[in-house]
Amino acid sequence: MTLNKSLKLTAAVWLLVLAGCASLNPSFQKPEVHLVRLQPLPAQGLEQRFAIGLKVLNPNRTALKISGISYNLKLQGHKVVSGLSGNVPVIPAYGEAMLDLEASTDLFGSMRAVMDLLGHPEKPVSYELETKIDTGWWGLPVTVVESGSIDLGSK
Repeated sequence: MTLNKSLKLTAAVWLLVLAGCASLNPSFQKPEVHLVRLQPLPAQGLEQRFAIGLKVLNPNRTALKISGISYNLKLQGHKVVSGLSGNVPVIPAYGEAMLDLEASTDLFGSMRAVMDLLGHPEKPVSYELETKIDTGWWGLPVTVVESGSIDLGSK
């Protein structure tokens, strides 16, 4: 077999594999993840811990089995809180679940966010919650991002 035929055969096999993967669940919709609680816990040295409440909504017709979840909260583009967990309940089809998790601060990211806020107190505070959900399927995590801004100015 020539090199050219070998490359064509390899490309055709990969196309069939990718097409098969895409057809396994073409109607899968990303879940929604919302931050609903951020409560400080007792500090441990320089590390500040937080109790985090995340609400996960599953818009799919099958249950969402989560092997693990990681999350980062950014303020003004600086990562200030992050955490992860492998103890996540199954989210029922067309259902939701509250996840009670713990997270810790990124000391330097928090300091940068505070300095940025002090330097521009009049502008809205931008936030971004990035959540990576590992469903255990082929090791491909689903990334969900919720972002927006909060106006802290008095009106």
